[in-house]
Amino acid sequence: MSGAAPAPGSQARRDEVEPDDIVMIVGRRSALLGVQGQLGAEVPLPEGAQVAVTSKDAVLLNKQAVGQTVEQLRSLAAASALRGVFIKSIRRIGRSIPTLPGTVVAKGDVVTLYGSEAAIDKAIAIIGQPLPATSKTDFVFLGAGIVAGLFLGGLSLKLGGLNLTLGTGGGALIAGLVFGWLHMRYPQRGSLPVPAAEFIKEFGLATFIAAVGMSAGPEAIRLIAQFGLILPVLGILISIVPGLVSLFVGSKLFHIEAPVLLGAIAGQHCSTPAITALVSQSGSTIPVTGYTVTYAISNVLLPLMGPIVVGIAVALP
Repeated sequence: MSGAAPAPGSQARRDEVEPDDIVMIVGRRSALLGVQGQLGAEVPLPEGAQVAVTSKDAVLLNKQAVGQTVEQLRSLAAASALRGVFIKSIRRIGRSIPTLPGTVVAKGDVVTLYGSEAAIDKAIAIIGQPLPATSKTDFVFLGAGIVAGLFLGGLSLKLGGLNLTLGTGGGALIAGLVFGWLHMRYPQRGSLPVPAAEFIKEFGLATFIAAVGMSAGPEAIRLIAQFGLILPVLGILISIVPGLVSLFVGSKLFHIEAPVLLGAIAGQHCSTPAITALVSQSGSTIPVTGYTVTYAISNVLLPLMGPIVVGIAVALP
């Protein structure tokens, strides 16, 4: 119970509830529905009434909180310190994950808390650091990441006849992972509003596809004319066969739940459209929990293994 507003003309003390008082109650929906039988029917707040609740974002950094379930987070402090504070949402790598009692939180998760401001500040101090609300982009941090990516992409290593290099894409990926980790540890740095990030991602993806299509299109037509349809068929098999093998191993040997397993396979293929389609079709963000780790690993292996595979193919008689 957050407070009671005495009816007009009432001389009731502040800690007493009198008939016709309007009481604001904050809690889970199931609990609130049960209270109606004890207090009375739900009524709208009077015009001009102010509700002293707010929501704030916090980055989960406390070692004691990492690896705990949502239900276990309340055991980190006395019940009185967290009374009236609720977890509204949890974001991991920019994507929402289910806020179920059994959901395990990880370091760097952005937790949106809802409740009174004083109680939220106490809860944030327990789980990590506040995430400043800003609509500005940290161009210094962003520019440093771009420069670092270009530098790493320009490095190369010769091993025999192989010239190993990350390339521009690989350098940008490594720099993105490092600067993303820095942003997780120091959330006050590297601010990038979600709409701006979505625009950069969508515009960059469209530009990349257009550039690859325009440069590879004429060559692809020539190769198909030379070797026939075996090339596109092999391309389809390269994508489908590993996915089917992963689906069999994950479901039959490791008994991974289907939504999590499909998310892991989408990450294995570095496919953002696939995880987006999974979340849309399932109506849940559970596939994201399997997507994050495999996506990070495959994103690193993809630019590293490309030159090695090409080198092996050239060396074969």
